[in-house]
Amino acid sequence: MPIKKHIIISTAMGVGLELFDFVIYLFLSPILASVFFPHKNNGIALLATLGGFAAGYLARPLGGIIYGHFGDRIGRVRTLIFSLFSMAIPTFFISCLPTYAMVGVAAPILLVLFRFAQGFAMGGDIPGAICFISEHFKSKQRGIITCYLLFGMNMGAVMASILVATLISSLSSSAMLSWGWRIPFIMGALLAIVGVYIRRRTHETPEFQKYLSMSKPERWPLKTLVRTHFRSISLGFAIAGLAAGITTMTSLFMATYMSHYLGIKPDIALWLNSISICAYSLSCLVVGSVIDRFNALLVLEIGSIAIFILAYPLFMLISSHHLLLILLGLLMFAPLIGSIMGSLPTLLIELFPTSIRYSGIGVCYNFGFSLFAGTMPLLLVFLISITGVKLMPAFIIMALVILAFPSIFLLHKKMLPAKQIDLAREQAMV
Repeated sequence: MPIKKHIIISTAMGVGLELFDFVIYLFLSPILASVFFPHKNNGIALLATLGGFAAGYLARPLGGIIYGHFGDRIGRVRTLIFSLFSMAIPTFFISCLPTYAMVGVAAPILLVLFRFAQGFAMGGDIPGAICFISEHFKSKQRGIITCYLLFGMNMGAVMASILVATLISSLSSSAMLSWGWRIPFIMGALLAIVGVYIRRRTHETPEFQKYLSMSKPERWPLKTLVRTHFRSISLGFAIAGLAAGITTMTSLFMATYMSHYLGIKPDIALWLNSISICAYSLSCLVVGSVIDRFNALLVLEIGSIAIFILAYPLFMLISSHHLLLILLGLLMFAPLIGSIMGSLPTLLIELFPTSIRYSGIGVCYNFGFSLFAGTMPLLLVFLISITGVKLMPAFIIMALVILAFPSIFLLHKKMLPAKQIDLAREQAMV
């Protein structure tokens, strides 16, 4: 297999397997609510379960900082191998956990702790994968290359959704509550080990090797990052938060939203969500080509305006209780999500130089996803419970776009000099 093709496949597979481990918790949340957080009020039980989901996201910034430090000092490959191995361990331990009925409150405490460990590992993986794959290719190819990474990552979520949907369709409710919920976590741990093997066969990026040959690595990358690139951090955080909130609302949490609030059967909701994520993943590849032809910022602007206008009507379709209309609404969301999420990696890459890129992307990406993705399901459940408005996701998406638009505007001034520096760096390396 050609080297560059192997780089794309191995990186996309690795991050997809890691995301599989991370999101199965969310797809199993209605079941885990009964197993670990039993309560007479199903809404409170779900809220408690989503608190465990949020714990995984709250750990991601810490993971991004620690893994970013080593990724900028010792290299991308070794750091990525360790992050994936670190995901396999807590995933396996979750599959072995006793339930609330067995050990009482110790069960949910252990679950949340292992979710925290998963989040810590995830915090180092995606930023590292973005650095790794982008530094193997020229800047004019970054759009499509990083969107291949997103495609692989999303396929991990699709695999998780399909597996949980198949188990729910095949097993009785009592079997799922008893032992069926453990199967996805066991498979996730095994798949992560496969991912470690795949990553061990990759090599350090030419760009990082060139950087090490010309200068010493930063002793404290985070300190340098905050001192010299604080504005870049702020802008990167804003667009990462926008992408995080919208992606969580329209894909990761969509199955739970449809089953819990719209009365759709859990297995059907998961199948619909799987189709939706597939469509979103394919749209990312189209978006990547468009980014390389034009630019990521233009694609982000168009996508943000479009989703602001269409969020409410599309959620009207999703809440219609007609299967074809629901599917239509989900499929129409796909290119909108793709345009926003697909633009994110390219923009983050161009905000930071090689010496602190892993740390820079790790801070922006993880703080954005921690705040806006980790808490979004909790916020949605809370707002629906106090207002009774089931179309609340649409209003949250519109609010996210309004909050992010000043930062998108400011990116215009930031990206032009970043592009010039990037081109000069490439010419110097030839």
